[in-house]
Amino acid sequence: MKIKKNADCDILVIGAGLAGYIAAARASDLGLKTIQAGNSSSLFFASGLFDLLGVFPADSGKILTKPYSAIKKLQSDQPYHPYSKVSQNQIQESFQFLTDFLSSAGLNYQLSGPDNKLVLTSVGTFKPTYMVPETFSKGCDLHKDEKNLLIVDFKGLRGFSARQAAAGLVKKNRATYTLSIELPENSGNLNPVHLAKSFEKKEFIQRLADKILGFSGKADIVGLPAICGIHNSLDIVKSLEKKTGMDIFEIPGMPPSIPGLRLKNAFEKKLSTLHVNFLSNAKIVFHAMEKDHFILQAINDNFETRIKARGVILASGRFPGGGLFARRDIILETVFDLPVFQPETRDLWHQLNFFDAKGHQINQAGLETDDTFRPLDKTGKPVFENLYSAGSIIAHNDWARLKSGTGVSCVSAYTAVNSFYKKNM
Repeated sequence: MKIKKNADCDILVIGAGLAGYIAAARASDLGLKTIQAGNSSSLFFASGLFDLLGVFPADSGKILTKPYSAIKKLQSDQPYHPYSKVSQNQIQESFQFLTDFLSSAGLNYQLSGPDNKLVLTSVGTFKPTYMVPETFSKGCDLHKDEKNLLIVDFKGLRGFSARQAAAGLVKKNRATYTLSIELPENSGNLNPVHLAKSFEKKEFIQRLADKILGFSGKADIVGLPAICGIHNSLDIVKSLEKKTGMDIFEIPGMPPSIPGLRLKNAFEKKLSTLHVNFLSNAKIVFHAMEKDHFILQAINDNFETRIKARGVILASGRFPGGGLFARRDIILETVFDLPVFQPETRDLWHQLNFFDAKGHQINQAGLETDDTFRPLDKTGKPVFENLYSAGSIIAHNDWARLKSGTGVSCVSAYTAVNSFYKKNM
């Protein structure tokens, strides 16, 4: 039998991806009574990196080192893009808030200066990003570094090859070495979560340090796959540095992502102390407006909760998250049946060439909003006074090509909650 109950709140956050968590973090930080509903498993696919704007124009493929200069140009060229609704100060404030919030939860990130950093990836390429975990920081901008490098992998760990990662670092004035470690206690494919837990054992760290010390005198800095513990990862990296006498950094790899799991744990840990009520794996159904309150229902296998909320942040994501649903001829928003900006006909959704420089129009689909990220109706007016959207459900952001997904999630969630607070509290 399902447990049936009633709940009321200042703000309901629909979604438990990055945008949803940032919205819940900001709302609870402002003292708003907050309920969050969603499935946080998507964070297992998050690299742990926070991009602002990595490429612009999108069809140029040009990697950016100065994102704010490019954002000014984007605002001029694309007036409907989410960044065109905010100022540079709003963007910087949202990232600073996120950095401080995660730090208070025990997860340290580095946010220094206005420039992007170039981070070595597991496939040997450099990815432009804006905010990085502290455990990644010493590996940033390696293309400028002259230190001799050692990259370590573990036999059986899929999606990470030291040789492949090293391939992008050919440089005459620096040597790059690789080390592949076989763990006798593990046979076959290594589970990233289990391996990350091994890093939390002192004897494992000592064994790893002994292996790395075989390159003492050759290498100055060591890159490891981003599996250096689920908890206290920075302390683990510092312990390895102390034992080896070398700088240590993590390299992002393929999902499942341990840095994504760290983010999930950090948000959940801190939000629980701020008394955010989290409804896991709940489907949200909108019923009606009761005066100036939303009446919704949260349903899962164990409970049905009637929610009365003064405001709603819709951070339900795109197609994988269930925020958008595609029929044969139309794209729908799944909670409020809001108008969705989309190509006029199905044959315009995709280009014939998957890698077409123009991109695919379906990746621009989503909700059109005002400058505070309230979804608009077909006449260009807010659908509801206190309904806001955040993250990838917002239209006009081809985030995969622009490398702007987490930046838009951060600034839209932060701005939306601030707007609700200023107007209603």
